[in-house]
Amino acid sequence: MDTKRVLHIRTERLILKPHTQNSLAWLNTTFNDPREGYFDDDSPPRENPLSLDETQKILDRILNRPEDSDIIDYAIHQQSNDELIGYGMIAHIDHYNHRCDLGISLGWDEAAWGKGYASETLRAVLVYCFGDLKMNRVGSEIYEFNTPSIKLFERNGFRREGTKRQYIYKDGIFKDMHLYSLVREEWENQNNYL
Repeated sequence: MDTKRVLHIRTERLILKPHTQNSLAWLNTTFNDPREGYFDDDSPPRENPLSLDETQKILDRILNRPEDSDIIDYAIHQQSNDELIGYGMIAHIDHYNHRCDLGISLGWDEAAWGKGYASETLRAVLVYCFGDLKMNRVGSEIYEFNTPSIKLFERNGFRREGTKRQYIYKDGIFKDMHLYSLVREEWENQNNYL
């Protein structure tokens, strides 16, 4: 088994590859957009913007993950111009139980929305998870109000398998987190992935 987990995938329009120092400004802008925290974080809203130095510390952790880490971070670039348009991670990689979890974000530049980039990314990452990583189960946790992500994962074969009720506090009320998964047998039976 390869101990250094690096993802490098070329799709029809995208390249999924490791972050570099060049990701810093894009990540800082994305992390400082309040929508990013709203849809992807259960921490309290930030009172002050994340500084470049603080973002650099996050990027340093990404760039220097231990070789045996159970996380693979990747940047989503357009093939045509190498522009960074999103990021994702494969997390909680468990080779013994053959399972992992996914997260994908296209950030908040609306020019990248509605073009199928998220589906293209998810399909490529699933091929990697079920093929290269030999996973049997791929999961994701999605807030109940994150309708675009729910549609993305359901459209690509994921099933809702449960709910963490009143899991997060947003907008002054408690909201649910839905649990989704796709298992190898279901993935193999979907002809569009083969």
